[in-house]
Amino acid sequence: MNALLSHKLKTAVALFLCAAAIFLTCCRKDAPSDETSEEPTQETVVQIPAGSITAPYTELDSLNPFFCMSLMNFSLISLVYDPLFYLDVGFSPVNCIATGYEQNDKTLTVSIDDSLVFSDSALLTAADVKYSFDCAKSAPLYKEGLKNVVSCETEGSFTAVFTLDEPDVNAVNLLTFPVVENGTAGSEEKPPVGSGCYTFRKDELRMYLEFNLRHAGGIPEIGSVRLREVNESAKLMHLLNTGSIDCFYSDMSDGIAKRSYSGTAEVYLNNLVFLGVNHGAHKLGSPDLRKAISLALSRVAIAQTAFVSHATAAIYPFNSSWDALTSCGEPLYALPESDINASLSLLDSLSLGTEDTTLYLTLICEDGNSFLKNAAALIAEQLSLVNIEVDVSYLASGDFKEALDDGAYDIYLSEIKLTKNMDRTEFFSGSGAASHGIDLDDTDIDESYYSYKAGTKELADFIKDFDNSLPFIPLLYRNGQFCYSRSVKSGVEATEDRLFMNIADWKI
Repeated sequence: MNALLSHKLKTAVALFLCAAAIFLTCCRKDAPSDETSEEPTQETVVQIPAGSITAPYTELDSLNPFFCMSLMNFSLISLVYDPLFYLDVGFSPVNCIATGYEQNDKTLTVSIDDSLVFSDSALLTAADVKYSFDCAKSAPLYKEGLKNVVSCETEGSFTAVFTLDEPDVNAVNLLTFPVVENGTAGSEEKPPVGSGCYTFRKDELRMYLEFNLRHAGGIPEIGSVRLREVNESAKLMHLLNTGSIDCFYSDMSDGIAKRSYSGTAEVYLNNLVFLGVNHGAHKLGSPDLRKAISLALSRVAIAQTAFVSHATAAIYPFNSSWDALTSCGEPLYALPESDINASLSLLDSLSLGTEDTTLYLTLICEDGNSFLKNAAALIAEQLSLVNIEVDVSYLASGDFKEALDDGAYDIYLSEIKLTKNMDRTEFFSGSGAASHGIDLDDTDIDESYYSYKAGTKELADFIKDFDNSLPFIPLLYRNGQFCYSRSVKSGVEATEDRLFMNIADWKI
């Protein structure tokens, strides 16, 4: 009896629910609604792209950016790690992890994108930025540029505050160190976790890079980068031309241009090639004589001939590719060719430059670099046109440094790699690596420079002061070279910090 009653009750309830459902459906059809029905959403599954290239690296150096020292391994850093800012081809800062910044005297306050995650899905915060800065502060690749940045502290989860030792109007250019996940960069043998386009992977055979599915950018055609282990003395161009690797970077510090059967991209460097002048020799303490020497030089010819067009001519102490120079206007930004007549006129005012008043100068140059050696010979040839006879001496590295320290030269040809914030302290500190021969007692150019650096003098005004004083003679900025194989079928763009700058657009 109880079972029968229970069965009847269940049947009645089922009939009631069915009727209620039909009634509600009819009501919905009759009742107007502003809402539109949506199809059920399906989670998008991103797959690793199938394309692949091969790049060189060395096991003799670390793949951890804070221990790395080799050029080959440095080349891979921007693929795996993003910075707060990166510098574009005009050496201007571009937001990457940062969304912006404010500078107040010696304080830089940087806002961080709150939507970014590392390749292991951990949220990227200001604590990671502080940790990365602390690592970079003593790292071989970054410590020189960061020496004026004293500390980094956090304000909340997505704000980092950097404190400078001295005011620096271009300090934001230094915040290009790689940002890694807090606590993951302590081992020289193990790469830390990054947020870049790729992430390190290792199988049973080798190390390689794999597309980071959590990267905020677009999806490239190249899903993996195979890493081929080579030693530092390997002929990378041979490996490229025979198809063993697909790309490599050379900073051409050896003075040898690479000849590729495939493609090359010029990489603008902040490496200044200049003529240092001994103000205490002959009449070289006169700005007019230094100006006469400068006017007699064809920088374009030196760049094209001695440096095989892997350089950009310069007449001012800042990089010719720097966007900020365009604000200085004409004629400051203009780059004249040599002006022999103007040079002779200045020499005549100094009772020099005629056949009876030949000026004899000694130029020293470090031996071993064909770019510099060819440039020294060409400079001597150009100055002979204004009756300045130059005796060029090519010295071994130790002898060259000794001659500089002893003042045993009239002019010297050299190259210096300058930091990203366009700092020129090496010339104007009185003890910097490029201050040889400069007599700061007879000029206030150092005061003018430090006023500009502190933000109290306009760039154009400092450049005018420099042009009037000309304590040394800028010649050009040397380039590096990124070489890639025939398998890359699209244009390649590269900067020193982002050698694979447009890899998302590469077609292979």
